[in-house]
Amino acid sequence: MSDKTALLSLHQSLRRCFGVVQQQEIIWNDCLKECTPLLSSLGNLGEQLQACYSVTFENTPLKDFPDLKDRLKHKLTLAMETIFEKLGEKMSCLQKVRDTVSNQVTAVFQHYDQLSAAFTVVETFERSTLTPSLADMLEWLQDIERFYRREYPLL
Repeated sequence: MSDKTALLSLHQSLRRCFGVVQQQEIIWNDCLKECTPLLSSLGNLGEQLQACYSVTFENTPLKDFPDLKDRLKHKLTLAMETIFEKLGEKMSCLQKVRDTVSNQVTAVFQHYDQLSAAFTVVETFERSTLTPSLADMLEWLQDIERFYRREYPLL
């Protein structure tokens, strides 16, 4: 493969990868936006459950309702479990984004490794007014992958 062909091939891989990263960032941000009201609801239910534990129903007009405290705790716990399930789905979405970005970055680096013999040091670090250097773009991809790995570490 000629130097120009190798460079063009790597630029196409980088362009594709950055496109996928851009799409995944949108999915990531949408998923995080959907988590905000769920976390708020979970906090509210937690406060209600805590209040349910701290209130003595026997000293209130509610004492006439048998098993009210237990029924309230049960309903609140069920509602919290439902929210936990929804948050689990969101966590799966975040994990999928992380894995997709990681796979894309890995593929670009593998492609670079296959073609690296075709590039001189100058070509790797050479920039133009329209195109950043290969080294810069590869570093950006590493930074992007590191961000997602840090935000959603492997469990």
